Amino acid sequence: MASPQHTTGTADPCACGVCGTDVPPLIGSTLTGTGLTLDAAARRLEAGDPLPPMTDVQLRMVEAHAEAMLSR
Repeated sequence: MASPQHTTGTADPCACGVCGTDVPPLIGSTLTGTGLTLDAAARRLEAGDPLPPMTDVQLRMVEAHAEAMLSR
């Protein structure tokens, strides 16, 4: 019987997409570094307008917020 393998970490310490040394993806309602609020970015996404460069985490937040706005 093989013994269980124990690891003390992952190959990518930021595998979750947010690291302690990174700036937060959202401060208040503003997407950090984009100049847009979460609402404004979600409206742009739904309208098919271009979004400014953003992190994968921010894009997932915008997509989820846009979906939530549509279900209201």
